[in-house]
Amino acid sequence: MLSRFLFVLFFLIAVMPASAQDLSYLDFSWKTIGKGLSFTRIEVLDKQAIVECLELVRIDPNLNSFGIFHGQPQRISNWQECTNAAVIFNASYFTSQGQPCGAVLVDGTTYGPLKNSAMRGMFVAEPRGLSPDLPRATILDLTATPVDIKKLPWTQGLMSFPLLLDSRGAIRVKNSDLQSQRTVICTDRKGNILVCHTAGDYFTLYELAKYLKTIPLDIDMALNLDGGSKAQLLINTPDFNFASPSYLEQSAREFFDSDASLLPTVIGVFPRKE
Repeated sequence: MLSRFLFVLFFLIAVMPASAQDLSYLDFSWKTIGKGLSFTRIEVLDKQAIVECLELVRIDPNLNSFGIFHGQPQRISNWQECTNAAVIFNASYFTSQGQPCGAVLVDGTTYGPLKNSAMRGMFVAEPRGLSPDLPRATILDLTATPVDIKKLPWTQGLMSFPLLLDSRGAIRVKNSDLQSQRTVICTDRKGNILVCHTAGDYFTLYELAKYLKTIPLDIDMALNLDGGSKAQLLINTPDFNFASPSYLEQSAREFFDSDASLLPTVIGVFPRKE
């Protein structure tokens, strides 16, 4: 009995992520992959062993626009082909019928419920007109400032949860044991948008929020998007191509579940026309 208990204890210790305070990272640098677009990989270390990899895209909204697309669920590669987005990634949660769990704003048209009390943040982009007072892309804290989506001055937007980090740096998610692949959208204090994607399923949301605070990314707010098999990032620029998960990984997932990689809603990034 004792040996069985020790085995279970060892198993739990082996698979549970270390606290973010115990984690570090290898030095990293940003690679320019387009005008106003940069990419980096951050290797997460636990006692000098690489346990996870964060893939990040930094986007300057003054040089790149955002578009949200919603329709028949399809592979992210199909979404990229039909939109020609330079960067494309998964959006928020949806029902088994492919309908958004929170409001989605596409070119001023709303999909999904106008209100969902579970939603904690909203990514918005592309204000109507060129108001100097409105950022071209940002994250709204729905707890601090409830919004009327019909009166929003932006044409693109989507609600999601939880808000991992708010503008005060407070962690806004409870701890749990649930580890999964993640996609998180962030703002930094220079006005950039950061897309953070985990290559594996090492992090819980709470530990990821703590870890993001330890990296010199100057993050202002961080909003969680959908995770698991739906967490996907695809980059296709003249200078750089990248897919996570890889096409081989996606094919393996679809072998067991043909719908595993299908997305009804995505966020695309496009170079602004000069």
